Amino acid sequence: MIGQIGKNLAIDDNPVDLETILNEVYAVIDEARALVGGRVIILECEDVVRLIQHYELHGFKKIPTHDPVKGLVTMYTVVE
Repeated sequence: MIGQIGKNLAIDDNPVDLETILNEVYAVIDEARALVGGRVIILECEDVVRLIQHYELHGFKKIPTHDPVKGLVTMYTVVE
């Protein structure tokens, strides 16, 4: 499960975007998978339409939850 990722908005014209962040995350996950295995990446994010759409563009899908933590959405993607 991904802990917390984000972009530092305090930096003017910060060139970092979600794709760059996810590329770094996937590199670390690939190293971990080589050691312990795994096929699914799960993350939680704020329930913000624009943020959810960004993750969906990168292959993540929402997991319907019956008792979600207020303001958070759980999402997943399968890695091969």
